[in-house]
Amino acid sequence: MHRIPRLPESDGSSEVAPLVAVLDTIHGAEPIAERMRAEGIEAAALEVYHSAPDVSDYDLVVAPIHLPPGNPAQREAKRLGKRVITHHQAVGDLLAGVREFRTFEVTGTRGKTTTALILAQILSARGKVVSHTTRGIEVWRRGRGEIVASGLSITPANVIRAFDAAEEAKACDLICEVSLGGTGLADFGVLTSFAKDYLVAGGALWASTAKLQMITLSKKSSKLIASEDVRISADLTFGPGPRSQVRATEREILAGEEVVPIDLGEGLDPESYVAPISGAAAAALAAGLSLHEIASALEGFDGLGGRMKNVREGGILLLDNSNSGLQASGVEAALDRNGGGGRLALVVGEEAETVCEGMDVPALIEIIARRRREINLLVLVGKRLAPHAPGLSAHAAPDLDSGIALAKAGLERGDRLVSCVKCFR
Repeated sequence: MHRIPRLPESDGSSEVAPLVAVLDTIHGAEPIAERMRAEGIEAAALEVYHSAPDVSDYDLVVAPIHLPPGNPAQREAKRLGKRVITHHQAVGDLLAGVREFRTFEVTGTRGKTTTALILAQILSARGKVVSHTTRGIEVWRRGRGEIVASGLSITPANVIRAFDAAEEAKACDLICEVSLGGTGLADFGVLTSFAKDYLVAGGALWASTAKLQMITLSKKSSKLIASEDVRISADLTFGPGPRSQVRATEREILAGEEVVPIDLGEGLDPESYVAPISGAAAAALAAGLSLHEIASALEGFDGLGGRMKNVREGGILLLDNSNSGLQASGVEAALDRNGGGGRLALVVGEEAETVCEGMDVPALIEIIARRRREINLLVLVGKRLAPHAPGLSAHAAPDLDSGIALAKAGLERGDRLVSCVKCFR
């Protein structure tokens, strides 16, 4: 049996499993409870948003770190003196033990997905890699990933599925993008950024504070790789400034006194990629790769779908910036970096309000209204933006695919299309 958190009154002489309540069925309680039951632990997944379950009979309560402190179930557990741990810690304790692959966990306020995927591409030059990001679970071989499961959130509960996938694939490395911290499983933890911090837990906790679980739950043997803007002591730092030990430009990667040129493809926006390339390179260096190996693995890299990637489809130049981490500022950046002639179409909005907290609609509408004259064809995606369509002389669409189809129907060869929809990609 895997180790699980001991009860406060345990004398340490036995591994007695407590009766466990795992709160929040929306954000992964059931997968955690299911894994506990498979290990012989009596555990129940409890819904806590529309009900107030009785937790008095449980010895241990597992709650997501973003659950507001005023939630009745969590508040009652603390009043009763129950031990309360996070989903992150529970997953780390359940999966702790000997394994055949190295584990990388990536968290931060920005750049998590891109950093994790670039790292997967680099590491897969040496052996098979499994990654779990907002794109899903992918198996990587020689720089190319194949999605084997999609539609998964980056809550810590899905680290369980990623671990199972890595074991099944006999991977050398597992890379997990994790929301709001690490689980303590990482051999290498990566903090991408603390820029544009935001509040969670009903406004009671800064996201950056929650993400420091990457450190507080880490094992002694792990290495920490952190962006210079995190302003924390790390084994290796990256970024554009003087404190960084590893940094990248669109033409080279620098580590200490060593400088190696890189030959990137033409389909990406360099300014959007230098930070995640720096972070991925730093993690790969910490894992034992040479700077020359990293540069070789990035040769011809032309960006990731949904992350400032230029592609030409049927004579139309498409700037694809539709992704789960999209913010209103990212829409303006895409408009700024979309050059060329022809007419311009913008497909913008969100597929679901709950994707990474949804878009900042007032900020987005302000940007669109201010720049409406340069947009020849406008498509607003999602229920929350649909009411604004008449006032902005825009079309409305329910999702990304239908929005793209609607825009393409009004464009010709030589025209441009900017896609900025917040969605799981």
